[in-house]
Amino acid sequence: MNKSPNAPAAEVAHFRLTSAVDAITKAIMKDEWCYVLAEMNLPSRSGMTLSRYQIFRVVRGDHLETAYVYMGPAKNFAADQLLIPGGQVVNGKGRAWHTVAELMEMADELRAKPPHREAEPSDLQEAFSSMVEEKKRKRNKKSSFGYGGQMTRS
Repeated sequence: MNKSPNAPAAEVAHFRLTSAVDAITKAIMKDEWCYVLAEMNLPSRSGMTLSRYQIFRVVRGDHLETAYVYMGPAKNFAADQLLIPGGQVVNGKGRAWHTVAELMEMADELRAKPPHREAEPSDLQEAFSSMVEEKKRKRNKKSSFGYGGQMTRS
């Protein structure tokens, strides 16, 4: 495969990201052009648990084919799900810039990093019940204790 900086990227004519029927393949090569790599938690074959899959959209001829690679149970992965673009659509034509190997390397790097979250997701059910109780206290003119034990009255 010619990977010089001036080498043309793979193009897909009459590009559609999704279609009613996707072409699924069982084998991909690391030097194939890849439009997108996604790591997603999907139902397992039994449907009882979640499994982690790598989903590749590779360029074959002038169309995309999808490959699913089983990675194991989702509970074994601390990293968030990933979506790594390897190309873009311009004027109705898809253009892939990265190979399967390049996107797999990016996924490995992202998976090795700890999840980056500014704040952990809160318990929404608890937050909603607290909000309802607070409104009820204000309506009945009862005291509630704020930050640092300060008493506030409505």
